Amino acid sequence: MKKFFYILLVAGLFFGFSSCEGDEPTTDQPQTEIPEDGGDDNGDDNGNNDSENPNPVEGDVLVVYYSFTNNIHTIVTDLLTQIEADVVRIEPAEKGLDYAANNYALGSALVAAIRENPDDASSYPAIEPVEVKLENYSTVIVAAPLWWSNMAAPLQTFLFNHGSEMADKNIGLIVSSASSGISGVEADAKRLIPDGNFLTPSLWIRSSQTSNCHALTAEWLENIGLIK
Repeated sequence: MKKFFYILLVAGLFFGFSSCEGDEPTTDQPQTEIPEDGGDDNGDDNGNNDSENPNPVEGDVLVVYYSFTNNIHTIVTDLLTQIEADVVRIEPAEKGLDYAANNYALGSALVAAIRENPDDASSYPAIEPVEVKLENYSTVIVAAPLWWSNMAAPLQTFLFNHGSEMADKNIGLIVSSASSGISGVEADAKRLIPDGNFLTPSLWIRSSQTSNCHALTAEWLENIGLIK
């Protein structure tokens, strides 16, 4: 059994097969939102691509994730029943913040600040310190909620700080979304990990697919070559 970083997720097994609802707000988007049609811009409804991945995954795996509503936590917990991986859960430095209050006003403001100055470290919210030796991993799976068409701000902070250390590593992306397409989250990941080898397809789990969370994850792992 591999050593888990930061959080072992044993308690998360209780939730392993519960529903995987999207982490995005379902209400109307604020003025900071960039409109999108929410269409299927990432393959079919399951986020699958029939083409064989040219770079099958080999070696040690790290999962890095952030979860406000615990939906991504549920997905990651299920993932760990299917593969062995070390895990880092990203946590904001400031505790007790309610990102969902006032129509997700705080979450929207954090994402808007990053959009304004994506190259400025001060645009990113502070997170709890993370100790991880990325050189020990050939594959990093990033599991992210969608916030107003973008990757959740705390996870963007981690990738801003460590994305350069992921050069030439295989990068898998899992996104939780209620309905909107995930192209914005994919763009954030590629901006923050500019030299990563992104495995296709990304895994998009939407609210309408909650009952098939385990099956979708298993199929995706096979598609990217992590399980046979």
